[in-house]
Amino acid sequence: MLSKRFYLIILIISLSILAYAIKIPLYKEKNFIGYLNTSLKDSTNEEIINGYWLDLNEINKELDYFVIGSLNSYDLIFNFSNVLGSFLKNKGYDFVVFGNMKTLKKGSDNFLKYIASSPYIVSQVMYTMIRGFESSGIFPVIYLGKGYDKDIKNSLDQKGGKIYYLSDFDNQNYLFYDKINKKIQINDEIILKLAWEIPYDDSLDKVIEEIFNNSIIITGWIGKDYKIYYRKIPENSKEKSIVYFSKTVENRIKDFLNSKVNIYTAKKNWDW
Repeated sequence: MLSKRFYLIILIISLSILAYAIKIPLYKEKNFIGYLNTSLKDSTNEEIINGYWLDLNEINKELDYFVIGSLNSYDLIFNFSNVLGSFLKNKGYDFVVFGNMKTLKKGSDNFLKYIASSPYIVSQVMYTMIRGFESSGIFPVIYLGKGYDKDIKNSLDQKGGKIYYLSDFDNQNYLFYDKINKKIQINDEIILKLAWEIPYDDSLDKVIEEIFNNSIIITGWIGKDYKIYYRKIPENSKEKSIVYFSKTVENRIKDFLNSKVNIYTAKKNWDW
């Protein structure tokens, strides 16, 4: 009985994983050329094109786009995407699909999925990540979902260099994700590989630690009696609060409250 129950649990877990992690086939014309993986657990094959649809929570369970959007240092954002690109390259990936082209609004479902409420902050973060991925030898592709903010795209397109998008609603101008037939159609002119790579850099965990240390947001007047929010944002923007996103920085916040260290606040990336 115990053995049957054990195998039933394993089957349920396996089916649950398969429901969320899929390998999306890539085609040029009618020719199969590779896969876009939605999980790092999926295999890669050096004889085909291998892509990864970036899930930041798979990189670190507390890492989200909102955390990256709060950073004042674009050098740190570049370094993160560069080191992440090196990590993906080492796993056999050629390209990455990433980003959120929508702006955060009050009441948006799961604010952590958004970079910021300002389209220009979103644009700059995305552009910086593009250049970081490119420098590591990973071909960057931005996901362009329905309802995207046109100001973000216009700002991004004006920054220079060719930018590639994956769309699930426009099959004329971009890489097209055909959800009905469960495949991605690629234009003939696009080659989802770059000819260079940097030596593998295993500092990803250290860079993420630096991100969490630099994404602590302090709102309101400097003083005492802060309200503390873990992975939440206050309803009242004038409230004295500390917003943080990783349990790893709790001791640092405690030292700040006891006047033992200074914390230079991250960017308040919402506008209410």
